[in-house]
Amino acid sequence: MSFDSQHTASYYAATARNAAPYPSLDDELTADVCVVGGGLTGVNTALELAERGLSVVLLESRRIGWGASGRNGGQLIRGIGHDVSGFTRHVGQDGVRYLKQAGIDSVALVASRIAQYGIACDLRWGFCELANTAEQFAAFKDEQDDLATLGYRPETRLVGPGQLHEIVASDQYAGGLVDMGSGHLHPLDLVQGEARAAHSLGVRIFEQSPVLRIEHGPRVTLHTARGKVRADSLVLGCNAHLDELEPRLSGKVLPAGSYVVATEPLPEALAATLIPQNMALCDQKVGLDYYRLTADRRLLF
Repeated sequence: MSFDSQHTASYYAATARNAAPYPSLDDELTADVCVVGGGLTGVNTALELAERGLSVVLLESRRIGWGASGRNGGQLIRGIGHDVSGFTRHVGQDGVRYLKQAGIDSVALVASRIAQYGIACDLRWGFCELANTAEQFAAFKDEQDDLATLGYRPETRLVGPGQLHEIVASDQYAGGLVDMGSGHLHPLDLVQGEARAAHSLGVRIFEQSPVLRIEHGPRVTLHTARGKVRADSLVLGCNAHLDELEPRLSGKVLPAGSYVVATEPLPEALAATLIPQNMALCDQKVGLDYYRLTADRRLLF
């Protein structure tokens, strides 16, 4: 595999299909909205705004998808990362229901954009949550019932420990919950494909253009090394890479590490033995393990 020298070396950078570069900013521009950050947050914000007819400039300090958006586990699954029931006292039952629905709608939105814009990103449906204990497996029934209450349409099914080898070649789990409305994909191809879609709608995208300073006023002005952007509104989609660009937010960001390793391509028979239905898999540990097969039959863990 050969790596894009402007991306952090990864399996995804070596296999990306939508990696055409964008220029760096060397001009003074105006826009309705300036978006800072070329990950999933920034790119999809720009795309959504362009679909609604606004003029948008997107500034990325490195390459589109350089950060976690382009080098993660590649799992496209419902939810927002943890149980939201604890927020009831803050947002009420309606707010919790909204959060649960948002975690479902987000997957549907990704799927619709992949279809609408013809993004090649190895999308594969099928996900299984794996229980590490019998108690966790019992809780999957409540989760399945909750999804039914929300009107969740994709197929879900419980898989007992005796049938789990149909999902994964392991004796470590107490059962699973299959969700055919979630799955896995190539995340760097996804975000770069979404950027290409945004660009086709008029979003002006600039890479290798870190924002050095922000002036707030009636209009916001963003300064890069060789250019500036004046906009009515600003979106900061930098996530972990905000640094000191906006001190009011920087102190609220905590670092968290997630690490990915991929094997060499596996023989077809071995890959089919390890994960027979080619699903995305994830256990229930606090420091969870999540893994899947790539399109070229690597085990990505």
